[in-house]
Amino acid sequence: MLLLHRQRHALPKWRWCRAAALFSTSPPTGGSKKDDGAPPPPVGASANSPSILRHERVDASTRGLGQVIFLNSIDSGRVILGSLALGDPTLAAFAALGTVTATSTAQAIGLDKSAWKDGLWGYNGALVGCAASAFGPSYLPWVALSTIAGAAATPVISASLKSAMSIPQWTFSFNIVALTSLLRTKPLLKGANGEGEEIATISTGFADVALAPLHGISQIFVVDSAVTGAGILGGIYLYSPQLAAHALGGSITGSLVGIMLGADLSQVGMGLWGYNSCLTSLAVGTFYVHSRQTMVLSASGAAATGALFGAMQTLFGDYGAPCLTLPFCFVASACYLLDGHIPGLTLAAEPHSPEKNAPK
Repeated sequence: MLLLHRQRHALPKWRWCRAAALFSTSPPTGGSKKDDGAPPPPVGASANSPSILRHERVDASTRGLGQVIFLNSIDSGRVILGSLALGDPTLAAFAALGTVTATSTAQAIGLDKSAWKDGLWGYNGALVGCAASAFGPSYLPWVALSTIAGAAATPVISASLKSAMSIPQWTFSFNIVALTSLLRTKPLLKGANGEGEEIATISTGFADVALAPLHGISQIFVVDSAVTGAGILGGIYLYSPQLAAHALGGSITGSLVGIMLGADLSQVGMGLWGYNSCLTSLAVGTFYVHSRQTMVLSASGAAATGALFGAMQTLFGDYGAPCLTLPFCFVASACYLLDGHIPGLTLAAEPHSPEKNAPK
């Protein structure tokens, strides 16, 4: 079934049925340096002063944007937010609102402070904001309320999942919150919410397909823009050049799988077949010690994710909802559980990036 893309807020471009990203049951300490662009705290301020707390909240929220794609970096978080603003300023604002809400909620209820500082309680909230902007009502105050309510729920769900799961939580929290609403509102069915949707008829050429991997990277945040994808890829490269290679390779692989399975080229060109695969490759590169076997797992995991996306988008499309990042969550979990079963595949003691996960 073709995925439908809605024109929202008078923007002249089509947006997708998805968003995405992820995480570990424990923060990757290898990437928790605090000298990556964070400004120094105000001189003479006490540890519990409002200015220090505000400073820490901004830092944690910015890291949360980066943690959507496994980047524990303030600089990369800023690059991502700027890239989103280039492709869709409204969505960028709601992504920021979501991560700030989730981060503030986690702080208010006293969740783990170390994970809070690393942005691990905020990234699901950022994705909720992206999904609310893309699939929510056209009335912006309602979108803001949806973002705040949904994002506030994500750290609570994540804390519960942390106790229940022996694997990383990925973006399960985001999927639970977003699909609770989307399966009811059915945004992909024409006229389901009374606003009237349109089916895009797009002529796709070679240039569109060639740019599909960059669109796939931007679709992690539900933005259909090669410029945004290039900016996000640059943010990943700033953090880890080899992890950027995983991201681009994963998106390319997912797009190729879509072409081989006979997917509509307009969907491939918009990056719909690339974003879940990109996330899977990023997860493998982040959590495994770098090796030849890890590279093979990254590529094969991306291919499997693309195939699963093809099945799940059809299933969820029948119910009028996107499958979001569920294909990534399931395949990444399977990849993670291969630790110890295949020689050469070893989980890193302190997950960070291929460079820092290199064998000693």
